[in-house]
Amino acid sequence: MKIRHVVLKFGRAISSSWPPAWGGSYGRGDSFAMGEQGVLKAVEREGHDLVLTITFDGRDHSGLLRWTAPPTVEALQKALEARIGQEIGTIGDLDV
Repeated sequence: MKIRHVVLKFGRAISSSWPPAWGGSYGRGDSFAMGEQGVLKAVEREGHDLVLTITFDGRDHSGLLRWTAPPTVEALQKALEARIGQEIGTIGDLDV
């Protein structure tokens, strides 16, 4: 399964999980990271979810990756940690 195909299920509803919605503190004139923009900087586990940090336009942004297994949290965390320093757009094509 490609990372971009991980989903979160709510009963019969299914929502795409990749890429996460990026957030952070912003000021006037700042650029917002959207979609598959940015370079992966860090991956942290938070329960059954992963918090991803990216760098975009010289600033850090973070997003919560929440999905319904498969893949396992451990497998996805390991795959993402191995890709730190790579563009988010290319990471979505990885098989887990």
